[in-house]
Amino acid sequence: MKIKKVVLFVVLVLSEQFYAQEGVVEYHSIFYDRPGVEVDKDFKRKAALEINDMEYVLEYNSRQSYFEGLPRVPHDEFMGKIATAIALSDRPWYQNSTKKSARRNKKIKDSIYIVIHDDQMGGWTLHNESKKIDGYNCYKATKHHVQPNSEIEFTIEAWYTPEIPVPYGPAGYGGLPGLILQMERSHVIFVADKVTLNPKGGIKP
Repeated sequence: MKIKKVVLFVVLVLSEQFYAQEGVVEYHSIFYDRPGVEVDKDFKRKAALEINDMEYVLEYNSRQSYFEGLPRVPHDEFMGKIATAIALSDRPWYQNSTKKSARRNKKIKDSIYIVIHDDQMGGWTLHNESKKIDGYNCYKATKHHVQPNSEIEFTIEAWYTPEIPVPYGPAGYGGLPGLILQMERSHVIFVADKVTLNPKGGIKP
């Protein structure tokens, strides 16, 4: 009987730690001066000032997730809008774990359209490199990206943790065998500051 109780206790602890059905992840961003890309020094300084001051939240359950930038007062209104566009946080993102898709709404004139971004939930190459982020064992994944309507190409680098086996991440990116806790895309690096599993009071999705 004692052995059964111990086994049950271990199963419950592992289930809560590694298979949490709901969670909240808080991120901040860092401006990244990508090598080989020429950017006006004044523009870069102003963009960095905004991006380094931006925070985000990702809320998820087993079916879907919701990612958005948190409200703040920009240092410069114009550059603030550009910074949110660079960080892909000018509008909220929704991810669906079953359909493996990311979407967000776009307003055109007086109509709201749902834009699907299937490419952000797939096409990853997994690597054996690992490191710890916020106490979680994370593994590296990369994918090649070509900017729409241009010839700009770059590599997106993500660090995901199988210890939280949900396919979500910042700015609509995901589809990996674990939650993305850090991601480098273009001139922005998203870094997780805090992960709350099964929060009291639930989540938005």
